[in-house]
Amino acid sequence: MSTSIGIVFILLEPWITPPPPAYDPYRTWLTCAGSLTARIVARSNRFRVDRRFQGSRPPALDEAYLIGLGGKQFAHVREVVLLADEVPVVFAHSVAVPRDLKGIWHSVGTLGTRPLAAALFANPQVKRFPLEYRRIDNRHYLHERVRKAGLNPPRILWARRSLFHLHGRPLLVTEVFLPAILQLKEKSQ
Repeated sequence: MSTSIGIVFILLEPWITPPPPAYDPYRTWLTCAGSLTARIVARSNRFRVDRRFQGSRPPALDEAYLIGLGGKQFAHVREVVLLADEVPVVFAHSVAVPRDLKGIWHSVGTLGTRPLAAALFANPQVKRFPLEYRRIDNRHYLHERVRKAGLNPPRILWARRSLFHLHGRPLLVTEVFLPAILQLKEKSQ
């Protein structure tokens, strides 16, 4: 009698570096190279950051790899919702090595309800790596985090992420775009 052992490979849908096609309504938001916060502020009368979680938690495997954590180590995770005129437009998720919040990324650990962009784009020594994009559905861990934040998302969302480095130490920032972002228009001068 022959026994065959089946090996199951779990293929995770990769993050991609080319942006979505030009006809996609999210493209201009996803490809914004500067501060996303500044772009939202410019299109709203009132901008606010609502912190939903900050603390230690196991990161996703791809996140752990990107920030240099191995095994079952915990990461420092911060999750916030960016609101434009009290409407949630972005769910932001950042991940760092915990010891870096006592060192090089100290300012990230003390942000409270201030936007992360204040710490990243104000410092010319912070290097940003290229943006990566992907559509996430209700099976993806970030979609679950958006649901747990009480945001009632549609089944599919666009997200982007970028790795930031300061003196060689990484910080991963992922932004999940909520449908209301498409309603933000340039303010009339």
